[in-house]
Amino acid sequence: MSFRLRGRVAAVCGRRIRLRIPAAIVGDSALVGGEGAHVLGAIERVERDGATLSAHGDATGIACGDFATIERPAPRASLGLAALGRTLDARGRAGDGGPPVDGLPLRAKGASMERVAVSEPLWTGIRAIDGLLSIGRGARFGIYGAPGAGKSTLLSLIAKAVSADAVVMALVGERHREATEWRARVDARTSLVVATCDRPPDERVAAAKLALAQARSLCERGLDVVVLLDSLARFASALRDVAVAAEEPIGRGGYPPSVFAGLARLLESAGPCRSGSVSLIATVLSEGPDELDPVCTGTRALLDGHLVLSSAIAAAGRFPAIDLLASSSRTMQHVASREHASAARIVRRRCAAITSTAELRGLGIADNDPYATADEARLEAFLRQEGEANDPERTLEELHRLADILGERSWTSPAT
Repeated sequence: MSFRLRGRVAAVCGRRIRLRIPAAIVGDSALVGGEGAHVLGAIERVERDGATLSAHGDATGIACGDFATIERPAPRASLGLAALGRTLDARGRAGDGGPPVDGLPLRAKGASMERVAVSEPLWTGIRAIDGLLSIGRGARFGIYGAPGAGKSTLLSLIAKAVSADAVVMALVGERHREATEWRARVDARTSLVVATCDRPPDERVAAAKLALAQARSLCERGLDVVVLLDSLARFASALRDVAVAAEEPIGRGGYPPSVFAGLARLLESAGPCRSGSVSLIATVLSEGPDELDPVCTGTRALLDGHLVLSSAIAAAGRFPAIDLLASSSRTMQHVASREHASAARIVRRRCAAITSTAELRGLGIADNDPYATADEARLEAFLRQEGEANDPERTLEELHRLADILGERSWTSPAT
């Protein structure tokens, strides 16, 4: 059963529209306009004598006295298998020029998924990740790095090679150029949700939520789904803009407290289930020391692991530019075999030893490790990956071969 509430525009300030309307509730969708213009928006604040609406678009032409209409139940985006191979906007409308998506309606609250422990690996096709920083199916991982470090490029390779039944790509606050490139990559197992940087902040927030809702809808059908979110930092920025416009008090680092609660809700919607799973890999812009960025520190505490991309490694021409020693996986111990974990420890330990003496060796001071240069080249060859994905069997085979060599040399004292 549906019904409508009608009211009037009392004031307009940018995309914030003050309404005189009875019985509005937070989250209602409302259509506002008159003869000159119309705009759809969401109720974000309710008071005794009215409500405040955040417009999903340009409010130019909206005037005091224009009509406002709320319809319940609000129209919901259609999700599920019908959205595979399609590009959607933040409201679930087709963004690829095709027909409307005719799937199951998005529910206001998704069905609770029965969670289980992380126990299976999620193979990404990236040798450095699968071999040394294994991700568990249903885990939440962050890719941290400065602009130009290769975050988006790494996501695109993962999207092609990841071992999943379906992929949901969410572009939150991206440029139109990147969105156009991603549209060309959408295949039969992928859904693309886009809210570019010129869209209102609440629309960018809605795009991320829609992507997770689509993943959950597929998971309820028993599918293993991977959500690739670019970027979590821009999602947090959009949450901040929405909260500040609603006059929430500013907290740590200029972010209202509700921002971190919103991040937690989004990330916790992923996870492994008894039937199916939702894994999340999100980029996080990191331009300075992480301890100075509340989004970086906040998300690290919420995620199951982080991949740190180094601008220096990227400038040297190695892709992916993963700083192995600065990265970690909390799920590797649950998904790697004993032999795999042992080989990874040997490689990481040798990498740490070589890195610790790199500067001194460059100055010609430390010469007590005759194998350092050769082993550094072998590590570089394993970590470097140009274009093509690696299957897991080949990755583990190369890892064990490398560990055998490094294990022998790591503990051998040079001749005196």
